[in-house]
Amino acid sequence: MNVVIKYFSAIRDVTKKVREEVEVSEGVTLSQLLDWFFKTYPEANSFREEILILVNGRVVEGSYQLKNGDEIAVMPPVSGGGVINKPIDIDREVREIIEKTAPSGGGGLVIFVGYVKGSVDGAAVSALDYEAYEPYASEKIREIEKWAKSIGGVLDVRIYHLTGSLKPGDHTLYIFVSADSREVAFRVARETLERVKREVPIFKLERREDGNYWVIGDGRRVKSPQL
Repeated sequence: MNVVIKYFSAIRDVTKKVREEVEVSEGVTLSQLLDWFFKTYPEANSFREEILILVNGRVVEGSYQLKNGDEIAVMPPVSGGGVINKPIDIDREVREIIEKTAPSGGGGLVIFVGYVKGSVDGAAVSALDYEAYEPYASEKIREIEKWAKSIGGVLDVRIYHLTGSLKPGDHTLYIFVSADSREVAFRVARETLERVKREVPIFKLERREDGNYWVIGDGRRVKSPQL
């Protein structure tokens, strides 16, 4: 039987492939497939302790027995919403949230807007390319929104993340949190941002004057020889 492995971000540079189809025997587990992967691509061992593996868009145990046609996504730590391809109208979002939450006791709205830096480590940045693994990225954002809305005092939460090639100053991420107090709104906005950064499979390639770098996890940069 055959399974399809898809590679993302810096892992793609290691394998020199976007995807490959691999023949496996009946009863082979995910752990056994990963053993094969790290032996075949030893350079990937630098990511071994932090690599993210999804099977058909879900996290599974290493003991999971692979099935014919399974899709395995192999990716480094995410740099991480719905996922969108153009900026939103912030004023409209604010009006909608206030109209919705004021009657329920809303008293504060915290907004986080991420945007592309024009300089990193002293090097000029020309663009930041964002790539999302869908539909899992959008599903994970909805999961984080649901979690944030379940916190006491929170009245509304909205998360949007752009993808594609963005220039310095372009918006990348929007987080809106409305609550019945500013303390709750600020705290949940920060916690939501950290979860988006850690958990949503969105990857970014920093195009700089000194080369192109994958941004891994909490800001670690790995130079890409391919792009």
